[in-house]
Amino acid sequence: MSKNRIHIHIQNQRMVILVPVKKHKKQLLLILLLALPWVLGLWSIIELLYATSASFWHKVLTILVIISWSAIGVVGYALLTFMFFGREKILITPQQILIEKPLVFYNRRNYYLVQDISKLRVGIEQYKARENKVWVDRERSILQLEYPGKSVSFARGTSPEEAQWILLKIAQSGLLPNQAFATFHHV
Repeated sequence: MSKNRIHIHIQNQRMVILVPVKKHKKQLLLILLLALPWVLGLWSIIELLYATSASFWHKVLTILVIISWSAIGVVGYALLTFMFFGREKILITPQQILIEKPLVFYNRRNYYLVQDISKLRVGIEQYKARENKVWVDRERSILQLEYPGKSVSFARGTSPEEAQWILLKIAQSGLLPNQAFATFHHV
């Protein structure tokens, strides 16, 4: 169990939990490999731009190509930054829980009032993943809670042990009332 990749900070009646996004090594390698032709493309664009016999429209077209090249670079940079540094942030105070989920270009924030939260627990989420050109069913551990009108899932990409550890730390913090947690009956 690698709890050291998940950071939990408790201070001044607030708890911050940072869960890094799962690293997909194949996608990361693909993006890094695509960076090579992207750099070589800049070399070609610069050579075309400085050609002495280029007409006005040729130079305008080259400027548009540079703008497109830059846009591709921004998307690539955003994807790499997300893959290396993306993390889910869970902020718990006695009044509310803030769950900030990272998406590539922005973070989605959802606030939940503690008084309306119930059945906070470790759960299992089923999802589909593509493996060897075939879609297969997979499961992953998550934290779940019930909120009026919906079920909320967060802390994706954690192992079952990590999810239980996070839940234990939340319970030990004393920031949430006992009614917020799910009860389990062992027979």
